Amino acid sequence: MTNKLNTFVQVDPGHFHSALVLKESLDGVSSTIHIYSELDQVLLNHLSLVSGFNQRAENPSNWKLEVHTGPDSLDRLIKEKMGEAVIIAGHNRSKIKTILACLENGFHVLADKPWVIEAVDFPLLEKALKVAQEKNLVVMDVMTERWEVVSMLQRELSNSLEIMGPFLKTGRPALSLRSSHSLCKKVNGLQLRRPVSFFDIAEQGEGLTDVGIHLVDLSMWLLFPDKGIHKNDIRIKSATRWPTILDLSQFQAATGQEKYPASLDDYVEGDCLTYFGNNTVDFEIHGLNIHVDTRWDFMAGPDGLDTYSAITRGEKARIELRQNEATNFESEIFVKPVSHSMEQLQILLEAKIKDLSQKYEGLGLIRHDGEFQLSIPKKLRTGHESHFGMITRQFLSHLRKESPIPSWEFANHLSRYFITVEGVKMSRGTV
Repeated sequence: MTNKLNTFVQVDPGHFHSALVLKESLDGVSSTIHIYSELDQVLLNHLSLVSGFNQRAENPSNWKLEVHTGPDSLDRLIKEKMGEAVIIAGHNRSKIKTILACLENGFHVLADKPWVIEAVDFPLLEKALKVAQEKNLVVMDVMTERWEVVSMLQRELSNSLEIMGPFLKTGRPALSLRSSHSLCKKVNGLQLRRPVSFFDIAEQGEGLTDVGIHLVDLSMWLLFPDKGIHKNDIRIKSATRWPTILDLSQFQAATGQEKYPASLDDYVEGDCLTYFGNNTVDFEIHGLNIHVDTRWDFMAGPDGLDTYSAITRGEKARIELRQNEATNFESEIFVKPVSHSMEQLQILLEAKIKDLSQKYEGLGLIRHDGEFQLSIPKKLRTGHESHFGMITRQFLSHLRKESPIPSWEFANHLSRYFITVEGVKMSRGTV
């Protein structure tokens, strides 16, 4: 690594994830961030979040924001080139065109999900990744769920043949994933105000193409670690969709707006807004069946905490990640025997935990009636918001050529979006 500071710019920060990338100071990155955007409430919300990071009492950041307001944000960013890497979040409908334009003009790109929300734009994703390879540029999708310690531990246990046996190939899915996200939630301890455009599925995307991309990514990452999955390895079997209905008071709580804007007229009937944020998709990869269920509730957990569950099924054991009232909304890992006895499984788990403790210090095992639970120390639980800093540091490591991008990422990047856009297309009955 040289002494030269890396420089970031942001364009039209339309989602609070733009701010979370800057939640922590980043070594070797210039403290001056150039932001290109129209002057609107979404920009002001973004500036307020970053300002809060700078002003917090403990470990404050020190960002200096140079804000360039006006129309044609992307054109001005490309022309002025005030940085080497662009951070992109929000404005999902046009995002892939923004990503492609930045890559074609020599910028590295760190872009929040989703990159595409409709099947018609999938060729642009293929082109963007090809341009990045040809120009030797780093382009990364923000896949935060891989950084959850519970996800890492489930991956470790699920791929232990002694514990799990082969994954199920008949009957129930080898993997079932479900997430519930909250339309009304708190971020950094403050009430989040979502932009009105969030409730326009033509702009935001349906649940599967938006937050569901995390679950589809995890399916490959969990079941086929470090292996590239290609489109011809996938068979999409079925998909569904249904709406969440909000009344005006709930819309007001989520957005801070007093009434429904004209832009949402197509989704409003009387006092209620219809939001198609819920999807399921069933698909198969290399003979393994996978079920994904993604939902948007008004408030999924306390203070709008998102909730998540995942079950991997093997012939010898089943591993369940649970996050619900019974776990006090903390994500926990449980292992249930299928063909093992409890005594056999305990011996195997204790040996595995001893091995894992070199990497995950402090792990333990709790025996319950008919199942085991991993005891995960608090110091290993980093939290969703901190994962953006971890991903940004990984992005910088690739940019600085300190570590290579794994060879399988290119194929999996395409495949996860192929599943989400084709799944939504199927759920609409358009396949």
